Amino acid sequence: MKTTLTFLFSCLILSSIHAQQDKQFTHYMFDRMSYNPATTGFKGICGTFIYRNQWDRVQDAPNTSLLNVQANIPRQNLGVGLSFTNDAIGFQRNNTLTLNGAYHLPTNIGHFSAGIGLGIVNVGFSPVWIPPQTDDDPILPDPISGTIMDANMGIYFHGSSIPLYVGISTTHLVPQEVQAVNFNVARHYYVLAGYNISIRAQRKIDLKPSILLKADGASMVFDLNIAGDIWLNSYSYLWGGLSYRMSDAVAFNMGYAFSPAASTRVNMIKIGYSFDIMTNPLRTYGKGTHELMLNVCVFPPPKPHQRHGNPFVLD
Repeated sequence: MKTTLTFLFSCLILSSIHAQQDKQFTHYMFDRMSYNPATTGFKGICGTFIYRNQWDRVQDAPNTSLLNVQANIPRQNLGVGLSFTNDAIGFQRNNTLTLNGAYHLPTNIGHFSAGIGLGIVNVGFSPVWIPPQTDDDPILPDPISGTIMDANMGIYFHGSSIPLYVGISTTHLVPQEVQAVNFNVARHYYVLAGYNISIRAQRKIDLKPSILLKADGASMVFDLNIAGDIWLNSYSYLWGGLSYRMSDAVAFNMGYAFSPAASTRVNMIKIGYSFDIMTNPLRTYGKGTHELMLNVCVFPPPKPHQRHGNPFVLD
């Protein structure tokens, strides 16, 4: 049984490395910047943390962490941000650090944006061996890693008169080989789209269907998600959603968003959790995938209007 599991897991991992090297999140709607830099800095100052424990109870299964920080510079119509990810798969570690920038062009129907991300990719292998009890085996390889420069780019539209958004982007713009570890980093392509539908009932409800397509020229994976925000009052809401990822999982997600300032929405904190029910061959051994998300945003209040009095007009 153990041999069969090891062989099956190795095959899946090798297939994943060949076809889809980039990270994968069920909370992808909170992580737009790392795969499309054109979405950087649209609102206030925001930080997002996501942790994904994939294929729970499967030995050496992927574990992924993400930290995004971004800010809006409204006077220059710019957004800037920094993204860091750590992806651990068995003995392999993939780390990326990317500085993102975007220019937002306001129009009557919404904002068009173009962005670029520049950074580094570090790939390393740190095998854990159990050598003979006598002397160390000289043929056992030592930990090794390599680093390359990296670039991402994308375009994005976020509507105002129509509640639609759509983006097209590519990561690892120039495919390269990390020669120190003999690892090829392939170019990936993304298409993101979504629509917001507001329903007025006893409570305000926002329905948010979205889709994310991911491809590397050899294979394609898509995520479908439908989520609903149920407003409890003017400064807090609950959400729940359902996702389907092609040939991999069906996921449920839920969360709570609130403003600590109560009657205002200057600050917003969002806490989310998702659970993926595995539909791939590892479902016999694994217990699903857990994912946690924390998003904190600060929206500076608008500047007060200056009022000028006329000193020559006296009461």
